[in-house]
Amino acid sequence: MKKIYTLLTVLFLLSFSSKAQVACVASFTATVNNATKTVSFTNTSTGSPFTSYWSFGNGTGSDAMNPTKTFNSAGFYLVCLTIIKTDSSCTSSFCDTIYIAPTSTPCNAMHSRVKDPLIPKKYTFEAVLNDTNYHYLYTFGDGTSSNNRVSSHVFAAYTKYNVCLRVTKKDSSCTYQKCDTLKIEAPVCNASWSKTPDPSNAKKAYFIPAVNDTNYRYLWTFGDGTSSDGRNTFHTYASSGKYKVCLKITKKDSSCTQTKCDSIMVGETPCNANFSKMMSNSVPRTFSFEASTNNSNLIYRYTFGDGTTGVGRFQTHTYATNGTYTVCLTVTNLDSTCSQTTCQTIVIGGTTACNASFNVIKSDSIGSNPHYVRFSNTSTGTYTRCIYTFGDGTSSDNCSPIHYFSTLGSKTVCLTIYKISGSDTLCRSTTCRTFTTGATAPTPCVAVFEYARVGLSGTYRFVNRSSGSNLIYRWEFDGGNTKTSTNAEHTFLTPGLHTACLYVTSSVDTNCYSVFCVSILFPGVIMGNQTCAADFESIADPTNPANFTFNSFSGNNVSSTWNFGDGSTATGANTSHAYGASGNYYVCLNILNETDSCSAMRCDSVQVNLANGLNQFEGMEVKIYPVPVTEWLTIDLNLQVAGLTNVYVYNLSGKLLVQGNIQTHKGNQSMQIDLSELPKGLYILQIEKDGKVLNRKIVK
Repeated sequence: MKKIYTLLTVLFLLSFSSKAQVACVASFTATVNNATKTVSFTNTSTGSPFTSYWSFGNGTGSDAMNPTKTFNSAGFYLVCLTIIKTDSSCTSSFCDTIYIAPTSTPCNAMHSRVKDPLIPKKYTFEAVLNDTNYHYLYTFGDGTSSNNRVSSHVFAAYTKYNVCLRVTKKDSSCTYQKCDTLKIEAPVCNASWSKTPDPSNAKKAYFIPAVNDTNYRYLWTFGDGTSSDGRNTFHTYASSGKYKVCLKITKKDSSCTQTKCDSIMVGETPCNANFSKMMSNSVPRTFSFEASTNNSNLIYRYTFGDGTTGVGRFQTHTYATNGTYTVCLTVTNLDSTCSQTTCQTIVIGGTTACNASFNVIKSDSIGSNPHYVRFSNTSTGTYTRCIYTFGDGTSSDNCSPIHYFSTLGSKTVCLTIYKISGSDTLCRSTTCRTFTTGATAPTPCVAVFEYARVGLSGTYRFVNRSSGSNLIYRWEFDGGNTKTSTNAEHTFLTPGLHTACLYVTSSVDTNCYSVFCVSILFPGVIMGNQTCAADFESIADPTNPANFTFNSFSGNNVSSTWNFGDGSTATGANTSHAYGASGNYYVCLNILNETDSCSAMRCDSVQVNLANGLNQFEGMEVKIYPVPVTEWLTIDLNLQVAGLTNVYVYNLSGKLLVQGNIQTHKGNQSMQIDLSELPKGLYILQIEKDGKVLNRKIVK
C-alpha cells in the first residue's frame, strides 16, 4: 500500500497571561516555495508592541518580525512563534507544521514488522510502499536476503540484526535504503513467588506467583510430598517445621521454563505478643501501645510496670512520675491453645520532645512564579521523618519542599514530624500555617519537581512540575546518570545521601535556564516499619472513552488522594473520573499511613481520545507502546477471529500518512510500524477489522 504524504496542519495554542486584562495572541501564516525550499512567514499576532521569537523545527531560529527561512531538505518541520509583550505582561505561543515537498518522487523505504506469536525468532516484514513500478530488496543482517515486498524470515540466534530495505524505482529515477536494528530476545519465564500466612491457621499459607498469566503453566511442590498446578494456591501442612517450596513456570508454547525454590517456616504460634509504642507530644509521661497482631480470637493483657494493667489491643497510659518501666503484653488464644508474653523497657523523662514548625518562603527564591512556594523546616528536637500536607490533595516527605499550587489565594499547609525507632513512634508533632499566594512578575522558566520513593526499594519517581514554553529537560542523579524525559525514575543502589537535579532550558527562549536540586537520604531497603507502597490500575470505560475507573492496590489503613492530571482530585481507595478533553494525563496516587508515618506516591499516564466514540470493540484487545513513540510503534493484538487487519496513521487534520494491512490470526500477536520519519507531534492510529474501527491517539 502507498504511504501518502500531504501537508500536515497541526494547530495548538499554548497561551497564558499573568494579567487577564492584557491580551496577546501569537499567530502567523506561511507561504511555501517548494522549488527553492524557502518559506516566508508573516507575523499576524495581536497585542503589540511585542518581541518575536521563532523556532523553525531544525535547530535554528530568528527574532525577526517576518522572517524568511530556507530549509536544506524536504520533510515536515514544526515551526513555533512565541511573542512577549515589551512590558512582560503577556506571553503567547503558536505552532504549525510546515511541509517541504521533495523536488522528485522519493523511494519510500518505510516498512512494518510483525513478530510471529508461535515461532519466537520469526518476523514478517512488509514495505509500506506497494507499487509494481518499484524493486524491493531486504537484507536481514545474517547473510540472507529477499526481493519480496512482504517477506518472512526466521533468524538463527537470539541477538541483534541490522535489517535493511532498499527500494528502487524501475526507471532508476530514485533509490533509497533504510536500516534498523532488530533485537531478537529470548523468552523469559519469571518463577518468583511470595507467601502470605493464614492469620487463623499457623500451618496454612497462600502462595502467589509474580506472573499471573493464562499463557503459562504452574507447578508448585510444597516440600512435604504434595503439589499443585494452580496459579494462586494455598496449602495446609500436617506438622510444623521447615519446608522447601518450589514453583516451576512454563510457557504453554514451550519457549521458556524456570524454577525457583525457597525455604519457609510453618507452625509458628498465632499468639504473637509483639507490640509498638508511641510517646505523646502533648500530654506529659503518656504512651500509646498497639499489639502487632489483629485477631478477634486473641485476648490482649498489658502490665505497665507501675502496678497498673490494661486489657485490649490498643492502650494509652499516663505515668505518675518519671522513671524506668517495664511494659509487658501477654497474648492468649480464646481456646487457651497458645499464649505468649513480650516485654519492653521505656524511660520516662529521658526522651527529648519534638516540636514541628516551618517557615513559608514566597516564590521569589525560585523565579518569581506565584504558584511555587518554598517551605523551610525549623522544627526542634529529635525526629526522623517529615510529612507535609498542602491542602490540595497532595503531600511530600521532603523536610524543606517546594510545592506548586494550581490556584492562587489562601492556603493552609500542615507539617507532621516523627521520631521513629524500629516499630515505635517515640515522638510526633503537627503544626499548620495559613498564608496567601499572589501574583508576581513572570519568569521565562522555572525548574521544579516532586519525588516519591517506590515501596521499600531504592527506586524513586520524579514528577516534573516545571513551567515555561517549549522546555527541554535534563535530569542528573549523583552528578551523572542523565535522562532527557519529562518525568524520570531512578534507582539508587546504595544507602546514603544522594542528589537529584533537573536542568531546564527552552528551544525558543535563550533567557530560559533554571536548575532545581534536592538531597535524598536513601536509608536502605528497610526503614523502620514503613511498609506501604502506592500502586493502582486504570480501567477505561469501553462505552465512553472519557470515563476511567482507578483502583488502588495499596492495602488497608491508608488514606488515598488522587490527582487526575487535569486539575481535579479525589479521595478514597477506589474512584472514577470523567475527562473533558482528549490528551495524555499524568495520574498520581498519594497514600499516607498516619499510624506508622509511611507515605508513598505512584504516577502513571492515561490516554484519553474523544475523537471517536469507540475505545475498544468486541473481538479485539489492543495494547500500544511505547508512549511516546520514538521510531517503532508496537501494537499487541488479541483477536477472537482471524482475518485482514488494516492499520492507518493520520495527523490531527485527518490527513493519511501511513497505511498498511496485515493478515492476522486468532489469539495474541504483535506488529511494529516504522514512524521514524514522521515529525514529533500528535497522531491518530486507526485499526480496522471486519468493518469495525478502533481509534487511539499516539504521541511522538
